[in-house]
Amino acid sequence: MELRLNIRSVLISRIALLVTLLAAAGCSGSKQTMEVASQTITADTTWAGVVMVKGDVYVPPGVTLTIAPGTTVKFKRIDETSDQNQFGIDSPYYPQAELIIRGRLIARGTEKEKIVFTSAEIDARPADWGAINLLGNEGNILEHAKILFAYNGLHAHGATARISRCEFANNGVGISFKSEEEAPDVPWFGKRSNLEILDSTFYRNKGGIGFRNSDGVITRNDIRENKFFGIWPKEECNVAITYNEVTGNKKGLYLYQTRGLTLNHNNIYDNKDYDIGVAEAQDYDVDAANNWFGTTDAQKIDEVIFDKKDDADLGEIRYMPFLPEKARWEHP
Repeated sequence: MELRLNIRSVLISRIALLVTLLAAAGCSGSKQTMEVASQTITADTTWAGVVMVKGDVYVPPGVTLTIAPGTTVKFKRIDETSDQNQFGIDSPYYPQAELIIRGRLIARGTEKEKIVFTSAEIDARPADWGAINLLGNEGNILEHAKILFAYNGLHAHGATARISRCEFANNGVGISFKSEEEAPDVPWFGKRSNLEILDSTFYRNKGGIGFRNSDGVITRNDIRENKFFGIWPKEECNVAITYNEVTGNKKGLYLYQTRGLTLNHNNIYDNKDYDIGVAEAQDYDVDAANNWFGTTDAQKIDEVIFDKKDDADLGEIRYMPFLPEKARWEHP
């Protein structure tokens, strides 16, 4: 009897020790939270774990901010009059907390350990934070990341970046990029942005991708259910838009004085107002041949395109020949 009690006591002790060790292991594996107020990063820096951003973070020229796989960056909602705004709120800055990158951003997540940029608020909503704001710099990389509840998820003035396998949701605009035309005193004034946007998803934003007077590639993306537009090109754009799924948006593609665009082998269908439409100022014709519009009936395609046939002062969307079936592609 005494032997049995001793064995039972030993077993209970070992089980208790195992539970303690497992609990300790769980605690040691938990992500630590680092709080970051408004500041300038003066040396190459890596963020990991959970980073709570409470104001503008400025990365000056010559400095690289690296975000480790699995990192979550949370932005607190701040007032536009807050002393946490480093540069005021005039273009190209935002009244919300943001990352202002004049150096370089390297944010490479993995399929299993995605990087997340999001609001820190319980009642999260679009524009809780400003943007990943790239200003006149080169070599930026964003891979396997989720960008949520920003004013502009990623914003580029005269910058270059490669964005791949990312998810943009519940933002004002997922990605916006442009040449710098509003601030003549900045070093990147007049410089065109050049972005590669690849294999990514844009959904439930107010707008998907907008750009002006820039260069780039937009390919193999899923752009759907955005409140106002899927893709909005403006003016002189040497941008190739190919092999994208554009559906369920209010306007699939909305064109404003657009010229220089390459637009083919996309699936553009079932958008609410129209699949491709031109703004009042668009008097340039646009080549939109070899896309799929959800039908092989040319009359029905005309009904989902707004152009010269609807208003004689507008340019023409030249969609013939159109694809007889959905374009298909594989993600590398």
